Amino acid sequence: MRAGELLEQIEAFQRDLSEHQRLWNESLDQRILRYPGHNIDELQQQSRQLSRTLGRLRPFLERFQQAWTMRHSATGTEWDILDMATGLDQIAPIKGPSLAAVIPALDRIIGELQAFGPDDDIPRERHRAVRTGGSTEKVALGYIDHLHPFVRDGCAQLLMDGHHAQAIEEAAKAVFQYMRNKTGLTTDGAALAETAFSLRSPILAFGDLSDENIKNEQLGFMEILKGFTKGVRNPFAHSHGRKEEFQRAFEYLVFASLLCRRIDEASPSVVEGEPK
Repeated sequence: MRAGELLEQIEAFQRDLSEHQRLWNESLDQRILRYPGHNIDELQQQSRQLSRTLGRLRPFLERFQQAWTMRHSATGTEWDILDMATGLDQIAPIKGPSLAAVIPALDRIIGELQAFGPDDDIPRERHRAVRTGGSTEKVALGYIDHLHPFVRDGCAQLLMDGHHAQAIEEAAKAVFQYMRNKTGLTTDGAALAETAFSLRSPILAFGDLSDENIKNEQLGFMEILKGFTKGVRNPFAHSHGRKEEFQRAFEYLVFASLLCRRIDEASPSVVEGEPK
């Protein structure tokens, strides 16, 4: 559950418990002070609603405070104060102290929840960590500045302005323009990728191509670039007016950013006759 939603529910539970405590105290038979003598129907209605709310919130309450028990000092009897505070089958010496203990304990939990972001995810299970939350757009926009500068400078504003498909198209174009800038080549698309990352006479290489692993990396990256041309750049370049959702557009920009960073990592190849 989102921290903001959980906070609202626990605050409402605390208010309902406080009202139940007030009515309970007013309804006690002053001669016996063990069971309420008035407002029975209203107390029962409150108790049913509180019990349902407790059923929903108990896993989260136990996440923040595992022990919800109280012990009678004279008899040693132990009871669950959450059950006793919300139920109506208890005598006043048990229910009253239970209410008095639960209500302030909820204040501490409310305080802890206020330290979380409203979109943080609070799992029901105690062993699972709280996950930092936030809308997809909030998280993505926070990462925009970390994209490769060549992609960020040309595409980020389009994405933020809602031109998602155009941002993808420009990001794809940026990858190949960046490769031209790095190599001095004037070709485009698959031909550019094959020339720049050729296995026989590459202009850019990830290392010594006599090493089989590096050779495979070189070939694989060249094929990725060729696929990027056919599967991303070309379709978006020829589909003007195409609609695209924000998250997928952002992921395309991240992919384009990675491709540019990999181009940066490829060193200019030493050609025959050139000093090493």
